[in-house]
Amino acid sequence: MSIGAAPPATEEMSMPHIARRRWLAGAAALPGVLALGGCTAARPLLGSEPPGTCRGPEEEISDEELRTEPKGYTGHPPPAEEHRRFLGDTLALSPDGTMLAAAESFDRVALDLAEDAGVILWDTATGEVIRRISTPARGVIAWHPDGSRLAIGEGRRIVLVDLEGRLERTLLGHELPEDRTAYLMSLAVRPDGGQLASAGTDGTVRLWDMDPESCGDGHLLRPRVESNQAVSYSPDGSVLATGGLSRLGADTTDNPPELWDPETGGRQDELTRIPGKVFSLGYTPDGALIAVTDDPPALLAVETDGVLMPGPVPPSAFFMLLATGPGPRIAVMDPGSELLIWNRLTGTESRFDAPEGVQSMVWSSSGDVLYCLTVSEGVLAFDGTDWRTFDLP
Repeated sequence: MSIGAAPPATEEMSMPHIARRRWLAGAAALPGVLALGGCTAARPLLGSEPPGTCRGPEEEISDEELRTEPKGYTGHPPPAEEHRRFLGDTLALSPDGTMLAAAESFDRVALDLAEDAGVILWDTATGEVIRRISTPARGVIAWHPDGSRLAIGEGRRIVLVDLEGRLERTLLGHELPEDRTAYLMSLAVRPDGGQLASAGTDGTVRLWDMDPESCGDGHLLRPRVESNQAVSYSPDGSVLATGGLSRLGADTTDNPPELWDPETGGRQDELTRIPGKVFSLGYTPDGALIAVTDDPPALLAVETDGVLMPGPVPPSAFFMLLATGPGPRIAVMDPGSELLIWNRLTGTESRFDAPEGVQSMVWSSSGDVLYCLTVSEGVLAFDGTDWRTFDLP
């Protein structure tokens, strides 16, 4: 399906753009920010508390442990709507690039328009639905690096399931926040598969040992700003970056990304040289940390030598979507407005009309197709020219 005409790509950011690498950092690199723990003045806070508990597939979980609204909370969920088919922030690509996963909304079941809602798997080559997995939870998704199972976070729990939906374990630990609904905003599995990171609305980030023999072990991290919608491991798994605003309020302050040692749970650094409010972040395969910031809107790369490299100016920064690809291309989208694709190596940029309603996106394993998820239409695939719609379940 074609969604608007894609305007021609521009090459405005060519090689002179690279000369602006030290726009903010100057000649002095941020010392060891991406790899060297303990070499800065940041206060190390060890995650001595375990992240929570682990339950086997046959163990009972009480209603109190699954409760997502604090006592006295007056928030109300939106009414069920026919068009709402998917939970928009749940798109995830398998490690080998052959499958996409996304969680369905329960709306159509509530309206008697569908018999079940679960997690859908698509074939990326054909766009066809492979299967629906019935799982105990539906929410944010992370693939295990071996491609054999999924971590799915909903409310305060994380379930680990195989690709047939069989439950392996349930991880419990995130607490009820005082003034909002509890839910998991982000999951990430360390590249070696040994650890899972989860960020919740309780303001904590929890690191879970993925070894079945030590299930429940790990670390509890308490970032300085309790609004982290993103967690991202460096390519070698030695650093975990946390940050990205999940909401705005009158008391919202700047939220520089924080870097942690996943092994010890200690804070390595706080990237205070990144100005303004950070809305999105993520690592690239070559070890750069990408951030989308506001005040003013900016797309920035913290290179492995610590230098802060500016990219092209995005149309906005407020809750912009970010996707880092397997190669040098970075995608930033303002849904319904503009899709910006930036090549970090050449400095070139391309801008396209963006479809409405996109809530998450991820690059293909080859880096030449951008997959997007909307709540109503499902998966859209963009090859730089045309948008293609995947099958609906």
